[in-house]
Amino acid sequence: MKKILLIAPPFYRLLGSHYNGLHLGLGYITAVLQQHGHQTDIYNADYLDNTEYLNQKQIFDNYYSYKALLENPADPLWDVEIRNKIAGYNPDVVGIAMVTANYKAARIIAGIVKSINKNTKVIVGGAHPTLDPRGTLAETGFDYVIRGEAEFAFLELVEGKKNETIKGLSYKKNGQLVHNEDRPFLKDLDSLPYPARDSFLNDTRYINVGYMMTGRGCPSRCTYCGSPAIWHSIVRLRSVDNVMGELELLKKKYHVSLLHLDDDTFTIKKDRAMEICRQMITKSLNMQWVCDTRADCLNKELIVMMKKAGCIRLKIGVESGSERILKAIRKGETKEKIRRAVKWIKEVGVPFTAYFMTGFPNETNEDLKETIDFARELDADYNSLSILAPYYGTQVWKELEKAGKKFDKEHWEYFYHQSQEMLLNGNLDPKLIDQFWALNDTLAGEKERV
Repeated sequence: MKKILLIAPPFYRLLGSHYNGLHLGLGYITAVLQQHGHQTDIYNADYLDNTEYLNQKQIFDNYYSYKALLENPADPLWDVEIRNKIAGYNPDVVGIAMVTANYKAARIIAGIVKSINKNTKVIVGGAHPTLDPRGTLAETGFDYVIRGEAEFAFLELVEGKKNETIKGLSYKKNGQLVHNEDRPFLKDLDSLPYPARDSFLNDTRYINVGYMMTGRGCPSRCTYCGSPAIWHSIVRLRSVDNVMGELELLKKKYHVSLLHLDDDTFTIKKDRAMEICRQMITKSLNMQWVCDTRADCLNKELIVMMKKAGCIRLKIGVESGSERILKAIRKGETKEKIRRAVKWIKEVGVPFTAYFMTGFPNETNEDLKETIDFARELDADYNSLSILAPYYGTQVWKELEKAGKKFDKEHWEYFYHQSQEMLLNGNLDPKLIDQFWALNDTLAGEKERV
């Protein structure tokens, strides 16, 4: 039996906020490891014991304090809290979840692990190492990268299977980097245990375990998104019965009253989404829930059923009000399709969030004006606003690199959607950028509560 600690590095805490939700990837890995007899716990280093969160503009404004914390490994967050958690647990193996923006935080944590016990193995996985295993393993603190789905590769690794036989594994051998062949996607998501929700080192008073995913992957090929490179635009869905089993568990055992469905596009199959809603109603779950979807994956009948089943917010990706930009980023949507879906949403009476983004290559002031005007026309209950972050491995990253754009890979920490250093399109009028950020100024509370 191995003693394993899985860590979600701090990110929002560095920006003055926090994240108390369930990290589903770590939850699934924990459940599989526990199923095979290994002591495994999760440490969410982004957790704080309160429920007050900053809005997006505040997060944007806290950029420089965020960078200062990352430049100071002697700060008590790193050198007291995180160090003491790891030392007190005394793990044989540490797994770290990594996205591009927390690359440096993961590197600091790996250094802490090795300073406590140089023999502790450090495994890193997630979107960034999946797309950049070579760059990730160049760091001395990381022993292994697991690319793609990590549940069973992690299990095989900690149980001593030979490195060269583990699909999806990247590692160092005699000073050289070795990248084994990709691991095939799990064919049957129902074969996975439900994510572990009772295995936290944190104070759990404000941990929100009401997160779940009913499928993996997205068929779309948006140029700014890492999903096509990670999931190859393949969608795999859990059975309705399997989904309902977890929903009933969340209701009966955890008393979840607000559910976050983390699918990229929950309504990708409308008939399946309808059936899940029907069963939620039939089983009298009486749960409120929110989900992400696309305008072209909705119809009025489905929205009516979703509301009856407890949906209290729909989140749809709009991104731009310029048809030219929508086409350039391969969104696969038109403004007319979006207008139609929003019309249905408003007729049914479900609050909705609209995602908007600026900073696309070749975006003009006129394009941004169209986005601002379109946002005002749609009049969402909340506008989720972003600056384009060209994540490593995305199509937009490749296009920018081909065009000669140089990125400072020593500073991956500025690759997130509310970063002040992410505005790569210098042709946009700063006054228009201010108008873009101001799209939420007239919205009640300026915060998206769900």
